[in-house]
Amino acid sequence: MRKFIFVLIVSFMILLPLQSIGFGYHVFEIRTDPQFSFNGVWQFPLSVVYQFNFPVPDFISGSATSLAFRLDNGLDFRTLRQDPETGEILQKVDPRYPERDYMTLFDEFNLVFSQGFLHLDFSDEDLLTFSVLVGGRFENAYEMLGYYSDPSHTEGLFHTTGKNDDGESVILDRAPFGSSFLKGTPELSGGRSVFEISLSAGLDINFMKDDNTSLNGVKFSSWIRYSPTWLNWFTNTSDFFLSWNRLDLAWTLFRLPFIDDLSSLSMVLTNSTMYRYLTGEKVPYYIQGGEIWEAEALSTEHIITNSLALTLYGPQLFATDVYPFISAFFDLAYSWGRVLNTDSSRIDGDFAASCGARAELVLFNVARVYYEIGVVALSRNVEDMDLVQRFGFSVGI
Repeated sequence: MRKFIFVLIVSFMILLPLQSIGFGYHVFEIRTDPQFSFNGVWQFPLSVVYQFNFPVPDFISGSATSLAFRLDNGLDFRTLRQDPETGEILQKVDPRYPERDYMTLFDEFNLVFSQGFLHLDFSDEDLLTFSVLVGGRFENAYEMLGYYSDPSHTEGLFHTTGKNDDGESVILDRAPFGSSFLKGTPELSGGRSVFEISLSAGLDINFMKDDNTSLNGVKFSSWIRYSPTWLNWFTNTSDFFLSWNRLDLAWTLFRLPFIDDLSSLSMVLTNSTMYRYLTGEKVPYYIQGGEIWEAEALSTEHIITNSLALTLYGPQLFATDVYPFISAFFDLAYSWGRVLNTDSSRIDGDFAASCGARAELVLFNVARVYYEIGVVALSRNVEDMDLVQRFGFSVGI
């Protein structure tokens, strides 16, 4: 019965927007962001976003109205940070879970209605945009491919290598994965999958002038997302309420002109502050958030992060969206309250911090090549600060 309802809901949400293909179907975004760290970790996340646009008129003259169905498919990489059964935070070296990395295939779908208000010439977007979303997410977790390709790699997160009665090497399922429900990691319960339905609403206030190598203004976003048990009773892997708020400030310290309105050199100071409140009995990993560069504070009910950056932009070569830059940053995260997905843990406060530099070459806002280096510190392991280096590229259309 549960499988039937699951198929029925997904089919309805996917087939309904197909009526709009003739009016405006397009691939909204294709993005990959490979990362190559100097400790030998290579990752190739990939996502493709499709959008089906419904033909609706602008309800307010001069402001945008849109109704669309958005489908996001992709591959992501994660690290296990909580004991699957108890929810207790795992230490850096834990013999029960020698490999904590895994990968996830996901499909996220949303029916999105948005209405803009007060269009200004200051920005290409409306000053105010209100949005309502009805959708959900399905994902399934898998072992890292390195487990299968490396003969010496005998311990994975979900599997281990053992011997059968004939003495032959075989791959065995690793406990507790495969059990009916896991308190610490609800999205890895049963078949290591999660399916959640959610309701969301948000308000964006955009008074930011963005000219690629110069930023001036302020932008504020506030969102709520609700995924209660009564919407997810057929899979029993999601139950949470999220409030997410972010404030972005930017100030261009100087800008030296080049030719044809291009810039030869500019310096921009930016600051982003995010606060999120998240509570619930079954909180999937992907909704927890609160990350900063290469570090995570404990995932608790309350997290506040701040990212301060000073960026020097080089000349815009041939076009406004072809330029190099180098940025120095300092990120800080602080979390408090009950640790998610466990009944016994509560902390007074936990922080994570990172600082470093990033050099990047932007090519038509489609391709980016970058190198990053920085120091990462966690309050629960502050004596073991890590120097992190990585390089990669991203492609987005």
